[in-house]
Amino acid sequence: MRGQTWKTKAKFLFVLAIGLGVAACANNLPVDSKFPPVSFADHKPYVFNVARVEIVPKFTSSSTSPHIEYSMPVSPENAFKRWVEDRIKPVGTTGVLRVVINDASATDTPIQRDPDASQLFNTEQTSRIDMALNVSLQVLDERQFVKAEVTGQATRNRTLPEGIKLNERDKILYEMTVDLVKSLSDQLDPQISSTLMPYMTVQ
Repeated sequence: MRGQTWKTKAKFLFVLAIGLGVAACANNLPVDSKFPPVSFADHKPYVFNVARVEIVPKFTSSSTSPHIEYSMPVSPENAFKRWVEDRIKPVGTTGVLRVVINDASATDTPIQRDPDASQLFNTEQTSRIDMALNVSLQVLDERQFVKAEVTGQATRNRTLPEGIKLNERDKILYEMTVDLVKSLSDQLDPQISSTLMPYMTVQ
C-alpha cells in the first residue's frame, strides 16, 4: 500500500512539473507574437447626457474574396467599436446616442503581373489592401427622432510585395486598422465638440 501511495504521489508531481513547464514556456513567448489590444483610453472620453449608446452596423462583412475582415488581427468594425467603448460614455436617464456603421470594409485584391515590366525591380507588388470606415453619430430623443448628427469617413490603402510572410502581413493589417480609426477620430473630434456639445455634460 505504501509503495502504491508513493508511486501515486510521484506520478502527480511529475504531471504537475510538466504543467508548470508548459506554462513557463507560454509565458516566455516573444511579445511580438501577439498584437496589443486596440485601445483609445488615452484620449479623454465624451460624456453624453443620454441613457445608452446603441451601435447599428449597416455594413455586412463578407467571408468571400476579396474581403478579409474575418481573417484580420482586428477588423475595422471591431476597432471602431472599441473607439466607441473607450470614448463615448452615457450618464443620462433618457435619450440615445446611436452609432451607425455604414462601411467598415477591408479587401485584398490581387494585382495582375505585367509581363513587360522591367526586371530591374527586385520585388513585385502582388496585392492591394483597401480599408474604409464611414460612420454617423446621432443623438436621438425619446421618440427616436434625430436631434443632432455628425459623420466621418476615412480610407487607407497600400500594396503588399510578393513573398511577404503571414506575420508581416498581419502586422501591416493591424497597423493600417489602428491608423484608419485614428484618422476617423480626427474627423469626428471637432464635430462632436461643436455639434454635439449641447448634449454632453462636464464631469
